[in-house]
Amino acid sequence: MSTCNSMQQSPNLGLDWASPFQLGPSIFLLLSCTPPTSSLTIKGSPVCDPSSTHLCATIYTCPAVVNLRLPLFPPTNTCCVYSPANFNSKGELDLREMKCKGYASIASFQDSPTDPSKWMYGVTLKYTNGGFDDYYMNNKCNTCEDSGGICGYSPPTNSFLCICNSGFNATTDCYNNYNPVQDYEDLIGTSASLSTQKIMLGLWVGLVFYIAA
Repeated sequence: MSTCNSMQQSPNLGLDWASPFQLGPSIFLLLSCTPPTSSLTIKGSPVCDPSSTHLCATIYTCPAVVNLRLPLFPPTNTCCVYSPANFNSKGELDLREMKCKGYASIASFQDSPTDPSKWMYGVTLKYTNGGFDDYYMNNKCNTCEDSGGICGYSPPTNSFLCICNSGFNATTDCYNNYNPVQDYEDLIGTSASLSTQKIMLGLWVGLVFYIAA
């Protein structure tokens, strides 16, 4: 994934559908695409949001665009605002099919819509796990994070875990009642989430997402 400070060519992005997460309302910026992106379609339907092209112009002010083999201040018809985003039937964001070299995903503009260096980059996910309703999960996640933990889950049952900085996990929070991680697989299967279920790529990317070949 690209940010204002670091842009790079990316393979396809996929979500492990065996996890208790679904794609939330993320804003994907497809970068360094074959122009014009106004003609980009999926199954005959236009992909790009023409009302949000200013986001392309904004992120293209970042000097890191040269890492995508673009000139400084490149034309915005090589960028596409894909919102609301959706993965294909394989559970992937297929950049190759869209003929784009990279992407950025915006989780929050941080009250600075015109300054991409201050944006929060990441993919918004929703925790959905059978009987857990959103209110219940939000409360558990908030309690966990208030104690300095990170919200996650443990396969194969996808039960809620609070991941603590000390290397232990708990079923509620990190204040007390620590339980050692049962095994390495539990830790690898754990995904990170913020209170609004925002997963920040680069920190726990290998735990929630897979990079498709």
